[in-house]
Amino acid sequence: MHERPFRQPIDAVVAELVQRLDTPQQEDFEERAGVLEFEALQPRNHAESLALLDVFRRHPDVLTGVTVLQIELDGETQWLLTTDVDFARRYLADVGAKEIGVLSLAEVIHRQYGGIALLTTLG
Repeated sequence: MHERPFRQPIDAVVAELVQRLDTPQQEDFEERAGVLEFEALQPRNHAESLALLDVFRRHPDVLTGVTVLQIELDGETQWLLTTDVDFARRYLADVGAKEIGVLSLAEVIHRQYGGIALLTTLG
């Protein structure tokens, strides 16, 4: 299978932010931008901007570098914040926790902690 080269976004800010995406997220971005350009008849630069917003909506950790994993540990639901998802998942396996999903940090703080959360260290 021949891999298609990455198409550089038109807008410099969009191009800079797209560089933060991993390969699957870049592919999602390109696919969404193409759909918006060719099926929704949006100008390419507008389609790319909307596509990037969509990727950020689905992957807010791209902007912050922080991923929130909802987990189940000892029968209780908890939230694990991490800057290294692979390490966090190995840790969860070691302690017998089950990953339920990846969530928005802002949503977790708002819904689960009433808008303010105090972090402590694992111990």
